[in-house]
Amino acid sequence: MAKKNRKKFDTTEIRLTDEELALRMEQRYKVRTTQLRRRKTITLLVFLVVFAILATMCGKDIVRLKAENIALKKQQVALEKQRDELKEELTNVDDPEYIREQARKQLNLLNPGEILFLFDDGNEQTEDAGGSDG
Repeated sequence: MAKKNRKKFDTTEIRLTDEELALRMEQRYKVRTTQLRRRKTITLLVFLVVFAILATMCGKDIVRLKAENIALKKQQVALEKQRDELKEELTNVDDPEYIREQARKQLNLLNPGEILFLFDDGNEQTEDAGGSDG
């Protein structure tokens, strides 16, 4: 193998004064600190973006779950009200007066001697069966 001709850098000719050396070291320090700051800033920005994305996703889930919770609570209240009404109706099932009332409403049944008058929904009128003075 052939050796490459490399010129050796002669350091004996280059002698820096203490001021020049201090200036170069200060410049290197500034460059390194600037690079380090940039890296830290970029890392921080990436972290903040990822955090913002995750927070947004979690926030949407929280809002959706709260809305669902509110809807379920309303449904629960309605079902409890219906349960209470059904319990009350269940206690009245054996009552003869309740049975008579339901037979009148649902089946249009009448007691002996009663007459049923049906009117159109738009023209509901009731006539007084007793005599009036005027």
